[in-house]
Amino acid sequence: MLETTRIPVLRRRMERLAKQVPDWDFGEVFGDLNSVIRVSTHQEIRDHYADVVDVLKRYAKWDSHRIADFIGIGRQTSYQYGFQPTARGSRMIPADKLDKLRDAATAAIYEDLKTTFAPGVTAEMRTWQVFVWMDLRLETFSHFYGETQAARLGGVCVPHSGNRRPNSQLSEEDELCVEWLRWRHGGHITKTDAVYVVGVDEHLEGRVGCEAMPWRIVPTADQVAALKSLHERRESRHA
Repeated sequence: MLETTRIPVLRRRMERLAKQVPDWDFGEVFGDLNSVIRVSTHQEIRDHYADVVDVLKRYAKWDSHRIADFIGIGRQTSYQYGFQPTARGSRMIPADKLDKLRDAATAAIYEDLKTTFAPGVTAEMRTWQVFVWMDLRLETFSHFYGETQAARLGGVCVPHSGNRRPNSQLSEEDELCVEWLRWRHGGHITKTDAVYVVGVDEHLEGRVGCEAMPWRIVPTADQVAALKSLHERRESRHA
């Protein structure tokens, strides 16, 4: 759903962002705002929140108390986030809290993958490791998840010494997601920057590059390039 009343405000904000980066072609980077701005409805946000909570309860065995505590709210408020928008007392979850819950739910999905059994295949034969410097941060059975976590943390994903498929390749869409996350979390990009580059609102921005397939929005190559350019130009200013 496109809220056209927000277009003038978004354009002014995006123009200010473009001015921060000399020689940027505003039109080339952002295109036609009327075709790229995607704004979530309350119903869509509520439905996604309900999906995320369901995953946390099923895969991570979290109860309502833990869910509420994790994002620093009261349990009643967490219930209200799940109310239908037309219900009395319904509230919309802030984007940062939804992002935090989604990341936890995604981690739970991939952690559950470790419980799967493959005849004749040891855990080491399926394991990918994520290192930040010399610190082992994660072991996972998913190459894609390992690469995305390395991108988020500024580390590297490598196959375990016993991995039977050390040369496996990611799909083109997976590679775009990994690259997006690498620049998105590289230290010089804000959520506001990412919102404007990818053309979605703050509630959808956290789903760009998301490791959980049903929730993810795959960025385009041009969007990844735009984010990389903004990151590198800001990095050069700090050098």
